[in-house]
Amino acid sequence: MKNQKNHVLRVMHINDTHSYFDESVIALHSDVGEKYYIKCGGFARISHQVSVLTEEAKAKGGNTVFFHAGDCFQGTLYFSLYKGKANADLLNQLPLDGMVLGNHEFDLGNELVSDFIANTHFPILMGNWDLSQEDQTKGHQLKQQERILDFNPTLGIANYLIKKVGNLDVAVFGLTIDQMDVLASPDPDTPFMNAIKTAQNTVDYLAVQGITNVIIVSHLGYEGDKQLAKVVNGIDLIIGGHSHVLQGDFSNIGLEARDNYGELVNDTHIVQAGCHALALGYCDLEYTEEGELLSFNGRNILLLDNMTYKDKACTQKMDEPHLSKILALINTFDLAEVCEKDLKIETLLIEKYRGEVDRLSQKVIGHCMEDLSHRRIPDDKGQSDIAPWVVESFYSKAHQLDNRVQFAMHNAGGVRSGLNQGDITYSDIAGKVLPFAIPIVIYSIKGRHLKAAIEGAIDNATDNGIIGSGSGSFPYVSQMRYCYEASKPSGQRITEFSIYHQDIGWAPILDEQVYFGTSTAYTIKGKEGYAPLLNKEYECVTTTFSMADCFIDYLSHYPNLAKPTACLNQYHKNKRVIV
Repeated sequence: MKNQKNHVLRVMHINDTHSYFDESVIALHSDVGEKYYIKCGGFARISHQVSVLTEEAKAKGGNTVFFHAGDCFQGTLYFSLYKGKANADLLNQLPLDGMVLGNHEFDLGNELVSDFIANTHFPILMGNWDLSQEDQTKGHQLKQQERILDFNPTLGIANYLIKKVGNLDVAVFGLTIDQMDVLASPDPDTPFMNAIKTAQNTVDYLAVQGITNVIIVSHLGYEGDKQLAKVVNGIDLIIGGHSHVLQGDFSNIGLEARDNYGELVNDTHIVQAGCHALALGYCDLEYTEEGELLSFNGRNILLLDNMTYKDKACTQKMDEPHLSKILALINTFDLAEVCEKDLKIETLLIEKYRGEVDRLSQKVIGHCMEDLSHRRIPDDKGQSDIAPWVVESFYSKAHQLDNRVQFAMHNAGGVRSGLNQGDITYSDIAGKVLPFAIPIVIYSIKGRHLKAAIEGAIDNATDNGIIGSGSGSFPYVSQMRYCYEASKPSGQRITEFSIYHQDIGWAPILDEQVYFGTSTAYTIKGKEGYAPLLNKEYECVTTTFSMADCFIDYLSHYPNLAKPTACLNQYHKNKRVIV
């Protein structure tokens, strides 16, 4: 046993980067509670740190692999402007051994996914994505793209790749959310198979082939990864995404403490590295010649700049001796590194993308007369100040496209932040308030189904008689008003339901009357209480305008925003919502 040579595989990983190619500014605290701001992360720092860790591992005779656990789309102006092209370009600069696709890659359907994959250079690990019945008449074929390791319907397993660790074969495959059609907009001809069943079948198949070391790159979410590890034996490591969990105790610098890095469930280590390219995770797996996993060691590392600031805008540098004291604290903190940038990635960003992003970030398109906050469910402090304007912009744009459109409806969770008093920039809308590039759609529906959708959405948001999925489903509307009475029986909670007509004013919404409206491509799928919207009268039309496009266009006509004067949404927990 003493002469036995062990083998080490260093696994590096990121997840949920959401187009955060540039560094971000985060707030930290010193050991005496002093708050400061520091630039953190970005692809240039990730690339540099990967090279450092790779050289370190190779110097010790170890092998390395690097994976992305999904959700690279959406999030910043880089996606709003370039719709995945910049994502492919920047990810190609990283030495990735593979990536699983997350739900946000499918927000705009398969065509964008296909273009993205065609422009990347690394394996796409999608072991429970069945492409076998893909419509061959479509212009964006996925089945023919050889780098996709998809579901094998003949064997019922995930296609996988093999990584050599000494004389060992380590199998790697990917799993993503199997309820993808609930969260996103994949094409119906490419379904997602049950993740746990696929994993079990694949692990069993690999064992028959004599391969007993398995790594799964997962976009199932943290709790989903735990469930997978609990049910399926024989997985060495799950590299996770979707839940934005930064494992480790970062409380010494003012961030939260979460589960230990490499949380162990049923002899399977689970890792996840936060989000927005702020951190890089890595772990060393030490194997015996026979494939026994002897040890696991690793951590998440926040990738920090070497300058700190007094303000979030980073205009006031921290002076000495405060700077030296803070940097000394960082240098002694095991989960953070002062990190250089990869010049190649910085140059690519500057030469191809950052100029237009910076220009639009500074482009003023409107003005907030006062702070506009966002609260999903109206409370004693009032309604959301920003959501009514957002939904009004949807109505305005949809009515321009089709003058039959009579109303707009949007779920509160689709609005991500409020606005501060002062100038409104393009990036405030497309990068903060409405960062997800999801289009609006135009549809027609009978009044009774519309009423049921509003009731279902509020029931879901307020857990009224059901276990809801969260407050994000609460509906904000334009050109409609209603009263929701929580204490009434299910199916009878919407009263005083009316719609505005330009010629006659407010009129009751009739159960059997067909009305034309607009919502997002997310809401129209009937998720989170909106299932009655599936009873559309005619085929809905998906427009080419995203949520942000609508709001930006609205501000070009009505640039000055104040708090809505009309009481568009009021929620009283005990009794009623009046709109």
